[in-house]
Amino acid sequence: MDNPLIYVAVIGAIIVLAIFLPRWIRRSTDAAGGRAGRRYATDRLTGILAELGTTLVLHTSEATAREVVDGVVLQQPRKFARLGGGGYGIRFIEQDDAIVRLVDDEDGVRLEVERVREHLGVPNTSEFWADLRAAVSTAARAEGIAVSPGRPIHHRRDTATGVWVPE
Repeated sequence: MDNPLIYVAVIGAIIVLAIFLPRWIRRSTDAAGGRAGRRYATDRLTGILAELGTTLVLHTSEATAREVVDGVVLQQPRKFARLGGGGYGIRFIEQDDAIVRLVDDEDGVRLEVERVREHLGVPNTSEFWADLRAAVSTAARAEGIAVSPGRPIHHRRDTATGVWVPE
């Protein structure tokens, strides 16, 4: 081990590693972080869309169902609003960030999300939709109306407007 060439080679290897290793580590961690972020965003979006696709069937006439939903919407004006045309708005920023409608169903009337506007890259009204469904379900049962889950609907994103609509 008297040969200085071995020491020079080891020192040279350490210098080369010190130059290139941080860049390689940074690139690989950035790539791994990007993959994890995309996976998280996809999982979150899947959960949000599943929640927004959940429907509620009220086993009654449309007029009775509308009275029940109107009562719930009027109790929470910061979250919900009655809109023209028989729809209901769920507010995240604006009163029509999500539009909910009563639709005829073979078992009665189905309450479903018709359209959702996204803010910050994702629809943000899924929690309010869950609150509305729960409140309508509770109010309907208090009135003696049977309630059951409806068929789920799937939403797709209109890329031109950033609005999610049923498929």
